[in-house]
Amino acid sequence: MKRILSFLVLSVLLSGVGYSQPGRDETLAKSYLSNGEYDKAVELYQSLWEKNNCDVKFYTPLYKGYLSLKKFDELEKVVRKQIKKFEGVQQYVVDLGYMYSQAPNPEKAKEQYDHALKDLKPNEPAIRGLANAFEAYHLFDYVITVYEKGNKIVKDETYFSNELAAAYLGKGDFVNAVKYYLLNLETHPQNSQLVKNIVQTSRNEEALLAEMETQLYAKVQKNSSNEDYIDLLTWVYIQNKDFEGALVQMKALDKRKNENGFRVLNIARMAQTEGDYTNAIAGFEYVVNKGSNSAMYFMARTELLACRKEKISKNISITREDLVALKSDYQSFINENGRNFRTSQSMKELADLEGFYLHDLDSASALCEELIAMPGVNQQLKNQVKLSLGDFLLIGGDVWESTLLYSQVDKDEKDSPLGEDARYRNAKRAYYIGDFEWAQTQLEALKSSTSELISNDAINLSVFIIDNLGMDTTETPLMMYARAELLLFQNKDEEARSLLDTITYLFPNHALSDDIEYSQAQIYVKRKEFEKAVPLLESIIKNYKEDLKGDDATFLLAEIEEDHLNNKDKAMELYKSIITNYNSSLLVIDARKKYRLLRGDKISE
Repeated sequence: MKRILSFLVLSVLLSGVGYSQPGRDETLAKSYLSNGEYDKAVELYQSLWEKNNCDVKFYTPLYKGYLSLKKFDELEKVVRKQIKKFEGVQQYVVDLGYMYSQAPNPEKAKEQYDHALKDLKPNEPAIRGLANAFEAYHLFDYVITVYEKGNKIVKDETYFSNELAAAYLGKGDFVNAVKYYLLNLETHPQNSQLVKNIVQTSRNEEALLAEMETQLYAKVQKNSSNEDYIDLLTWVYIQNKDFEGALVQMKALDKRKNENGFRVLNIARMAQTEGDYTNAIAGFEYVVNKGSNSAMYFMARTELLACRKEKISKNISITREDLVALKSDYQSFINENGRNFRTSQSMKELADLEGFYLHDLDSASALCEELIAMPGVNQQLKNQVKLSLGDFLLIGGDVWESTLLYSQVDKDEKDSPLGEDARYRNAKRAYYIGDFEWAQTQLEALKSSTSELISNDAINLSVFIIDNLGMDTTETPLMMYARAELLLFQNKDEEARSLLDTITYLFPNHALSDDIEYSQAQIYVKRKEFEKAVPLLESIIKNYKEDLKGDDATFLLAEIEEDHLNNKDKAMELYKSIITNYNSSLLVIDARKKYRLLRGDKISE
């Protein structure tokens, strides 16, 4: 009896081992294949394939293993058995053809491919199955042939247009890829976003956009009433940052449909965001010129003034005449529409224009006080006004009143970007008056700011203070330089320049030398004495390019060479050096854009 029981237990154990063996073999085979141990992999997969009735689950890795080992005779037997077992599945015929192509035996490969095409069944699953089989081996010409036959079978030349477009794209034939994408959109305009996504994620985005522009422009010329074409062409222009082209299309559509300019307004906003102020202003002006009775007039006029002011803040070439003209336009707009919550944003911008650019502190401060007391103005705008008023007080020399306003905004807008901005201005104020310890406490907290700009400014100022306090046993040079920066902020350029010269005289070869040269260059730029700024900036680039001011000096010199000295080649060289030598700088994006514009590119980033 005991012997019988022992025999039964042993039988169960052995049967369990036998039952679990295929699972272990499969796992081991996968491991061999992924590690490139193809000899061991095919041995196991051959056994699994035979035992499991030619299951494709084991056929596919077996095919890959034999192909990698170039054991074509063994592989041919496997594929032919698979073809016989699954008659009518053309994938295996294509597999055989591809094996011959690798042997290499191109004649036999073509014979199999043609055989698969000849036996194509007239139904959609068979068409897609064969096309996918060819596509798996990047045989795009055959994929195209399959889908062209498919279109004839279903008697609809657009049925497989998206698939044909993808095949031509895989082949690198952008002309036909775009042709079929557009053909598909003629009957399926709802696929527009799908096509956009394909273009944007393609490695050949630039080439596709160029070809789309060519073909779409021709179609719009022939059929100017097709809004789908116009919308897609406008999208292409926007991707290329060609806002002039986008505006042309949207203006034409606006006129044709007798609209209120909302499409043009959106393009103008995009252009402004990208720093294309010329086309942004042209777009806003188009809407404004529709007249004060237009629904978009007030909004367009408000945004036009804001755009012109933003352009001034980014342009070192601006003249006083430009500033006075803009001030006059602000005043006209405010007088036309009243001094109220609707014009409060424009009033705030006018205050900034007067205070920061025209240096009329009394007028700017009075406007700020009026806005802070004005009913109906939202609190966030009032807090923005308080920050400007704090700056004007600081410029006027009232250091302690300015800090009260900064602190109020910091408290009201705690943990918001506006509150962080207030805290940074307060830290900068402390730096100006030499209270470096308190400034550092604020800057440390701002290093993790949600605003990248404030975070970077805080880090840079903190590092600057630490570096220059650590160099000496005295704070005097840094105290003097901070005082000079405050004088520059207060537009007391002559006093600032005199103090900078004094620092250089008393502390020659100090670590502040590059910062002093940069500040002096800024004074010359402000005075439009660009030739005097050039040697100072060149000195920084030559002697201090690894320091904090290296990228700033390079970019400023590039702007001077481009905009004022008409030396485009030199400007290109300087912009390129920022891209290559300062790849972590915040100026890289602007430098790349300016470099490509000077080179004559259509920007697509």
